[in-house]
Amino acid sequence: MKKAALIILAVLLGANALAEVPLTQPDLSTKTMIGPKFFGPNAFQVPEMLDGTVSPTLQAELAGDYFKGRLASGRDNFYDIHVKISIPLWTPRVNLTFWMPVCEWWNMGENARIARRVSPEYSGKGHDAGAAFLSIDFCILKEKKYCPAIAIRAALRTASDGSFEHGVGYDCPGYFFDAAIGKNFGPVRLALSGGFLCWQTDNGRQNDAIMFGALARYEHRWVSLSAQFGGYWGWEKVGDFPMTLRVRAEGPREWMFRPFALYQRGFHDWPFDQVRAGVIFSYDILKFKEPKQ
Repeated sequence: MKKAALIILAVLLGANALAEVPLTQPDLSTKTMIGPKFFGPNAFQVPEMLDGTVSPTLQAELAGDYFKGRLASGRDNFYDIHVKISIPLWTPRVNLTFWMPVCEWWNMGENARIARRVSPEYSGKGHDAGAAFLSIDFCILKEKKYCPAIAIRAALRTASDGSFEHGVGYDCPGYFFDAAIGKNFGPVRLALSGGFLCWQTDNGRQNDAIMFGALARYEHRWVSLSAQFGGYWGWEKVGDFPMTLRVRAEGPREWMFRPFALYQRGFHDWPFDQVRAGVIFSYDILKFKEPKQ
């Protein structure tokens, strides 16, 4: 298991190493403005943080999203179909996770198109597939009575957006590493996270950002309620400091199919409001049982 996990991690790191090879000497004095403020909501996401654990079961998520942009006045709407799947790798302490908007639609007015520097020859309407993310998640320390749980994650963003001309997506690779620490206090779980995120901007240049996050979750017999604040801070300091607050409700975790709903409010350089609704399918493919303490 450890050997397989190390191989997957090496592939993720190796793929990003290729993306960092400069083609020309970059001019660091010029700001690229390639960041979350000037593109669609899925171009430069604020990743959902871990809570110190990883899922011990197979989890598949299917949802629909509606985004209302606030970059400029007037029409600025986005819709997508979102999928996410987490697969335990021979142990409940390691996951392989994949997520992406499989199709995204947009409808922008004139003000939004100008704010995103879209050429007049391109329409404010269209659709395309979004960028895909692939991560490997490790629970390196399990929670005990006086000890919190700790999880780390290494993720790769593919260069799969083809909607740059429309001001929606950006065809660039990226990656991030983060860690989260979490602890249960009765029905309440608290967690903090931090990490490093990087994406390629222009010809041979990249933006590096510090990630941060905090989470609180309340578990009830019939519902799970959580609030998560997070974001990242890039070095260019022009449109690359997004922050979001997510509020999420899920059905009972014992259900094989459980509904969920999410509202996300963007701040600073993520000028969107998001509503998501969907269903999560869970199945214990490992048939794992915790040993008695």
